[in-house]
Amino acid sequence: MELQSGQNAPVGTGALRLALTCDPPNQAASLDVSAFLLDAAGRVAGDGGFVFYGSPSDPAGAVRLDPVAASFQIEPGRLPGGIERVVVALSIDQGVAGLHAFAQFRALRLTLTGQGVDLQFPVATGGMAESALIMGELYLRNGAWKLRALGQGFAGGLAPLARNYGVDVSEAAAPPAPPPAARPPAAAPPTAAAAPSRINLKKREPISLEKPAKGFGQIDVNLNWTRGQVKRGFFGGSGGGIDLDLGCMVEQASGDKDVIQALGKRFGRLDAAPFAKLLGDDRTGESDSGETLLINGDRWGDLKRVLIYAYIYEGAPNWAAANAVVTLKAPGSPELVVALDEHATGKGMCAIALLENDGGRIRVTKLVEYFAGHQQVDEAYRFGFQWKAGSK
Repeated sequence: MELQSGQNAPVGTGALRLALTCDPPNQAASLDVSAFLLDAAGRVAGDGGFVFYGSPSDPAGAVRLDPVAASFQIEPGRLPGGIERVVVALSIDQGVAGLHAFAQFRALRLTLTGQGVDLQFPVATGGMAESALIMGELYLRNGAWKLRALGQGFAGGLAPLARNYGVDVSEAAAPPAPPPAARPPAAAPPTAAAAPSRINLKKREPISLEKPAKGFGQIDVNLNWTRGQVKRGFFGGSGGGIDLDLGCMVEQASGDKDVIQALGKRFGRLDAAPFAKLLGDDRTGESDSGETLLINGDRWGDLKRVLIYAYIYEGAPNWAAANAVVTLKAPGSPELVVALDEHATGKGMCAIALLENDGGRIRVTKLVEYFAGHQQVDEAYRFGFQWKAGSK
């Protein structure tokens, strides 16, 4: 199974092999691999929580590094109590082969095998100026271990990355440095979180958002687009604009269903069923904020699924000219981006994304499928509404 950034997959508690490879292979000697054993606060639990070439195993032997093969033998079931995450990272030894940024590699890959699992995570490195990279993490959730693919760059190299997790980096722990005269100025450690802050979804490759301890909070779904070129008439009139509207179909856990959209003035409610509300109606696409739909994430347990869609209320059904993008933001989770990067001429409605309740998680799937209208979308996703003509 191949993962993309932000995706996760379950793994066993027995012996696993996690390997890190690069293209071209002959540049592997310039890479250092390391692992951080973290508690619930995201900090290493003592000196043994940092596994690297100078300390290739934790005290329990649950994480063992083979620095030559750039691989780990990991047994999650043997990790000491209190350890909830194992972060696996790559860093460039800038004293080897003159390399200083991951953009100098064509590609990187994380592979995890064992316990009937075969997971692959390829990372494209184009334009990546960082010299440290968080490839992924094993994490404990509801008593089960999972692998999350990350691919998050970290400026400054191994030492700042280690300090970010609470490691007291000594001179011996740092990679060999070049002579002072040739040493580049150190970059300031970033303050951003290790997890990716923004994920561009791929069609039919779902992402799951884990439920935080305090709940999801308010989930913002935003639609933004551009009108394209507006033609002017003899008397200063305008034409050619596109009125693109955001909406959703909601199915609750009880089986009740509802539609939220400006058409028919069905704006919904946030504090009561259907726990979704549309804010405003941008008739031109010129608003900086576009259109926003709110979902009450604290009541996510009352919802079964939410189908996000957009339709062209006025103007020619030219989705390529609209250049529409939907973003989904939940507190404490990466921002998910759904670009309407596929188009269908003559169809005025687009099913954009499906949010499903997956054991308390939010499973988000990019759809970007085009239909003639609401009835056809309903039939495709089996909501069962009775449709009639409406107006704003």
